[in-house]
Amino acid sequence: MLLSVALAVTPLGTYIQAQPTGHMPATLAALEAYPSFFHRVKVVVRAKAEGTLQDVFVTDGERRVRALNVAPPVASNTDLLEIEGTYWDVGRLRPGDPRVADHDIVRLSERVLGKPWPSSGELKLLIADSTSRADETETTTIRNITLEPSRYRNQPVTLTGRFRGRNLYGDLPEAPGVSSDDFVLQSGGAAVWVVGMEPQGNGFELDVMARVDTSRWLEVTGIVSGRDQLLEIDARTITAIDRSVAVETPAASLRPVQGPAPEVIFSTPTPNDTGVATSELVRFQFSRDMNAASFSGNVEASYVGNAAATNNNTQALSLELTVEYRPRNRVLNVNFAEPLLPYRPIEIKLGRNILALDGASLVPYSLQFATGGP
Repeated sequence: MLLSVALAVTPLGTYIQAQPTGHMPATLAALEAYPSFFHRVKVVVRAKAEGTLQDVFVTDGERRVRALNVAPPVASNTDLLEIEGTYWDVGRLRPGDPRVADHDIVRLSERVLGKPWPSSGELKLLIADSTSRADETETTTIRNITLEPSRYRNQPVTLTGRFRGRNLYGDLPEAPGVSSDDFVLQSGGAAVWVVGMEPQGNGFELDVMARVDTSRWLEVTGIVSGRDQLLEIDARTITAIDRSVAVETPAASLRPVQGPAPEVIFSTPTPNDTGVATSELVRFQFSRDMNAASFSGNVEASYVGNAAATNNNTQALSLELTVEYRPRNRVLNVNFAEPLLPYRPIEIKLGRNILALDGASLVPYSLQFATGGP
């Protein structure tokens, strides 16, 4: 029985004509490495199709992603495709989510996983909006480097783009961590990290943490390095240019675009941990770069259950704490003003008013654990 999700397949040997739509250029390596960042994001990738009419995948030779609305390959057809669509980690959605209602996810999950709805990470899909044969181009742009990094690896390039500071608009999933001066260069919806030089030169000096400086345009010459999932340009020269000199970016892409909602991806203690030291430093790590100021007043901790009735005083419900955000690792440290009481259950809540750098609200998070002895 054929899946209904394959209904949009085009005739063999033909392609849907792609139109410029502002999809974020990415690689399959990036989708694999940062599923929480790309979940629900419109992306464009270059890959080859493989599989059958019922099960189509797009692949770069090392990785593959299950794809819907992509035609299975014709025998001996090795065309590189440019595919625009939305990337979904379906298990992050509630069963029956209307955004994927047209794709019969229940039947697909039953067939592939043996259950009606996947858990997070079990079923990742690229649902295509359009597919075209990838054009070969000699133009060196941030977009082309991002889509096919292997073509440019270790080669010198000259790129123009808009200075975006230390990922102040959430253009990329993480920082390379080469230095505190690393910055993002963005153009035409594509972005890349620039490392090895401070963003300054003849007549200009930019601050990687100042949004006011993101109106500036730069020309960067350097060597393509980094990994397929997170490219870097190892800069040799940086020059300030007029915006009119830049050749790529349409006006629509200059507006700061809010990225996906940030999430807590790790904590210590871990959820429902027991025997935690009463002097424990609590840490949370996030999927995106966060606005440090937004943590103030939006992190709450308390004893829960019977432990809350300490000394019959309802004021004892709340615990006094301080927070410290470390942007390099996207880690929030939570310190308690006094040691926690032994053998007590604790709950820490992170509210939705905590924001990423681009203003996207945190998915609210609650961590519960229990202390051990003194």
